[in-house]
Amino acid sequence: MRIAFFVSNHGFGHIMRNLPVAEELIMRGHKVIMVSGEKQLDIADQYLAGRAVLVPCDTDAGLIVKPGSLIIDHEASIARIKEHISKWSSFMKKAPNADKYIVDIVPWALMTAKEKGIPSYFMASFTWVDQYKPFLDENLLDKYREAFSYADKVLYYDLVNTPTRNFFGESDEIGFVARPFNMDKVDEIRSKHNKPIVFISLGASNTGFDFEIDVSKLPYDFISTKAVRLSGDNVEYLNVETPNTQDYIKASDYCISKAGWSTVAEAMLAGVPFAVFEREDTPEDMMTIDMLKERHAAILISVDDFKNLGRVLKKMETYEWSKTKYTNGYKKVADIICGER
Repeated sequence: MRIAFFVSNHGFGHIMRNLPVAEELIMRGHKVIMVSGEKQLDIADQYLAGRAVLVPCDTDAGLIVKPGSLIIDHEASIARIKEHISKWSSFMKKAPNADKYIVDIVPWALMTAKEKGIPSYFMASFTWVDQYKPFLDENLLDKYREAFSYADKVLYYDLVNTPTRNFFGESDEIGFVARPFNMDKVDEIRSKHNKPIVFISLGASNTGFDFEIDVSKLPYDFISTKAVRLSGDNVEYLNVETPNTQDYIKASDYCISKAGWSTVAEAMLAGVPFAVFEREDTPEDMMTIDMLKERHAAILISVDDFKNLGRVLKKMETYEWSKTKYTNGYKKVADIICGER
């Protein structure tokens, strides 16, 4: 089969959770086409070792945050959304033909599939409807509602939020999906550190916090994305191009991050104690955080808490963490797409 993935270019989490599924389909002899932003496709090309057809496209409007923060810029986001909707028809005309469309979470791709008569699989932990509802006009929201209603089959990731379940109704549950861990790499990372490892990630697409934090006297080694400004000889920064951040999470003793779904999935599969940032202006994050707290799978921290990482880590050391073990569902997704489930 020719299977086309239409993946949001809002950040990098969406592409990360689709890569293991795409690789599994390639291993089974199918031809994979990846449609996403250029930076996301660079990651896909590296991960899939050039075995997929790459189609660069500005797939999604996403959200815009204010510089130096994680706060959503509503005015800039609305302008971006309006501009993107105006281009949907041109995107649809250029969309590649395939036997099946896998959509995460690109609205116009579902419209294209319906128009072409191609079966579509919508991969959902949230939709833009619940993300945009607090600030976007209902007429624009209706365009997203209509597009999402065209999905032929919906696959629910673990931690899918309630508005998304209510919108689509009953559907297949696929659990957490993430890039598999390479235990040789994990062991190699661990071997370089004599102290407990703290992995910190605010996402490669963020500008970071506008302040510096001295962690030099804390009894941990910190591995961080460059979106965070830490100082100390015990800090290692990862390059944006680092292809296996999931192995760094698995190698860590503690993880501190946004509540982005892909990072959460990797932390849950790794079984690593997890602290997530409170972002009250981001409905997806807050709904994810509430579910994580109910499971005793994460603690909630604020930007002010981040200024005292020693106190945060002490809390993480003593917290009563859930013992639940999770299974990576990427092969199950491939089974469903291939009609084997």
